[in-house]
Amino acid sequence: MPEYRHALADKKRQIENDLLDLFTAVADAMGQAMSCLTGKNKASCQPIIEHDAEINRGRHLVEQECLTAIALHQLVADDLHDVVAATRIAGDLERIGDYAADIATISLQMTDIDLSEVGITDLLKMSSLCNEMMQAMLAAYRDKDAEKAKMAAKMDDDIDAEQAKLIQLLFSKMQSRPDLVPDASRMLWISHLLERYGDHLTNIAEQVVFASEAKVVELD
Repeated sequence: MPEYRHALADKKRQIENDLLDLFTAVADAMGQAMSCLTGKNKASCQPIIEHDAEINRGRHLVEQECLTAIALHQLVADDLHDVVAATRIAGDLERIGDYAADIATISLQMTDIDLSEVGITDLLKMSSLCNEMMQAMLAAYRDKDAEKAKMAAKMDDDIDAEQAKLIQLLFSKMQSRPDLVPDASRMLWISHLLERYGDHLTNIAEQVVFASEAKVVELD
């Protein structure tokens, strides 16, 4: 293998490792944000909010490495697909990190209410599906497996279905219990963030397919 190909292979491994680290950081942030909500531990919310800056730096690191690869190495088609996909995936992961910080912020605003009154069971089902989808997407990217990515993307429909059930429940609650409106509204917003979490994971699935099969697909 020519020396320049060795250098490019090293750079692509670095990009992949840093992107896998970003996957893990974002998944952990989302899990911690939901624990902050369910545990009503407001002291644990602020570190999640502050950690968002580190996730942003992780995205910028991957993007800078991708730009360096494009500028300094002779990319053939497969290489370019990998690098472009990595840049796009980093952007989607950074947005999910924003949602974790948003959930932590909303948790700080919640009153000391019994969360079972405002749909926590259904919200946790959404969160569990999102986490399962995230782990499947991480595996699909790590294994460069387009079929795994396509299968994982189908889980977004389940997330949407759970959100529809939760919305119906919360609107019914707000009609019968006006005192629940502030916290029920906050739970609605968290459900929206989880729904967007699934959407961004679907975007990531499309990029895994792009990198693996050189095809532009829409999986939503």
